[in-house]
Amino acid sequence: MSTQRAESLDEILIAEYLRRHPDFFLRQRELAAELHIPHDVRPARSLIEYQVQVLRDETARLRARLDELLRIARSNDRLMRQLHRLTLELLDADSLETVCDALRQSLQQSFHVDAVHIILITALPAQANASVWPPDHPSAARLAKLLGGDRPICGRLNDEDMRLAFGELATGVKSAALIPLADGATQGLLAIGSHNPKHYRPDQGTIFLRQLGALLERAIQRHLSASRA
Repeated sequence: MSTQRAESLDEILIAEYLRRHPDFFLRQRELAAELHIPHDVRPARSLIEYQVQVLRDETARLRARLDELLRIARSNDRLMRQLHRLTLELLDADSLETVCDALRQSLQQSFHVDAVHIILITALPAQANASVWPPDHPSAARLAKLLGGDRPICGRLNDEDMRLAFGELATGVKSAALIPLADGATQGLLAIGSHNPKHYRPDQGTIFLRQLGALLERAIQRHLSASRA
């Protein structure tokens, strides 16, 4: 069989396949966009229009992705500026109580957090606008089991764990971010809650939460060390 005849037969088979599978280009959108069809071929006009639509759809998808990346970048920039402002406020705090007040006010006003609860577990004397537990507190072991390590955990909690983390503030909290505090002789928890059950999710990133926890750890330890001296 000659090459020309073989190519002709291949074209016939391809054409027949396309007739039997009219949705072929719907499943092969990238191929449809790559085809070259002369504009003066009238029967091909609908396919050209389809190619144009494929390119428009791809452009719209890329534009939506770019818009999403820009939104994330703006959100991250806003978070970093707010975290920087909070850092300065904690550096200016002259007592552990002022540290806790400044943190709570910043989270509620700048970050729109619905509930903030701080638990400090320490043998050192501490005057703070927070729950201060001695190391042998009955709930200390339960809290350590709930946290399970040094990484923040996010999501929805059962009622018992919610009361453990938020105390009297647990009412109305539907999702939470629990940030372990561990620095020197002090252990504890920064609990952040939202009335929105979907606000904090197990699959969300925790970089900002870890930075926030490290910042609070340093501020707390600085004032506890000063009181011990």
